[in-house]
Amino acid sequence: MKKYFALPLLFILGVFLASCSDNSTNPNPVTETGSIFITSSPAGAQIFVNGDDKGVVTPDSVTGLTAGNYNVTLKLSGYRDTTFSMTVTANFQTTKFVTLTSTLSTTLFGSPTPIRIYETTGTTASQPSGLELSTGTAYGVSSSNADKIDLYYYTNSSFTVHEIRSADMISGLTRQTYFVDGGSADLTDGASSPTYPLGGWTQTMSDADNSDYYFIYTDDGHYVKLKIINAGGGTGPGDPAYLDVQ
Repeated sequence: MKKYFALPLLFILGVFLASCSDNSTNPNPVTETGSIFITSSPAGAQIFVNGDDKGVVTPDSVTGLTAGNYNVTLKLSGYRDTTFSMTVTANFQTTKFVTLTSTLSTTLFGSPTPIRIYETTGTTASQPSGLELSTGTAYGVSSSNADKIDLYYYTNSSFTVHEIRSADMISGLTRQTYFVDGGSADLTDGASSPTYPLGGWTQTMSDADNSDYYFIYTDDGHYVKLKIINAGGGTGPGDPAYLDVQ
């Protein structure tokens, strides 16, 4: 009889132990987060996420963000507040580059009097071929002020190539300038430039194009509009001795 009594007791004990085992999931799961990294031109802008100041300035990151969409605002004195959306992915860093827009007024240099620049070949020292965009002043590419030049009117010795070029394309000068067609003839149309480096920017501008203005991105990170309004001294557009620009 003792042998038969032990079997149901062992069965009951097994059921009790099974009922005490923990098959539930972790009651405090770890939330996976991501981050954003933002750079700006110029740098030093405060970073706000969904209206909260994160206490960092560009270039920097904001970490510990749950996956989802966020409104990010950059604030910098002298520049317009810039707001944009960023999507955060868990275990991933999302990056963004932003060009800030200055709140300074726009100045049109050379109006109503245009600025004249001459060919680099076949002209004298008194006929400057280079242009400083921040002041609208023309200088010779071999003058003592050549380091201020942003662009110059290039011609080769056989007079077969004529174009406006970035200053760094001539030996001894370093300032880099980039051009893109503005698609309009009206310098005061209020159109915004495409953001450098996106949108087909090049380091040369045709001297034959005197219908549209060009946007220019300068070595200092500024945007300028430039338009050829007259070409003379040679055979006309494509082979002039000088250009008048605004």
